[in-house]
Amino acid sequence: MRVEQNGVETCELSSNGGFVLVRVPIRAMGEIERARAIVRYQVGGFLGRETTWPLGGAYEGTLTFRIPRELFRERERLTLEVLHRDDPAGPETLWTRRYELHWVNGAPRAEPVPE
Repeated sequence: MRVEQNGVETCELSSNGGFVLVRVPIRAMGEIERARAIVRYQVGGFLGRETTWPLGGAYEGTLTFRIPRELFRERERLTLEVLHRDDPAGPETLWTRRYELHWVNGAPRAEPVPE
């Protein structure tokens, strides 16, 4: 199974202003009918909780990460990951991206960091 980004990520404040929503369009390829994956984020030293991504035959979708606004600080590093969870040796990383966070005119923004 393979996961790749399928467009440009977006950042916006939630309706109550307490969270930043980071959305990433993705595409999954390969044997995904029975696959189980988890998604997670890390901002600085804070590791967000893991959530299950129910693939169930869906080949395209959008990952949404709900990050507390107080963690979305200028020049902080954000890591987004999709992990394959069925491997008995431990989760296999299927997709990962790193970003540097910014605020531009009061709006959140995530700039990709070169690998």
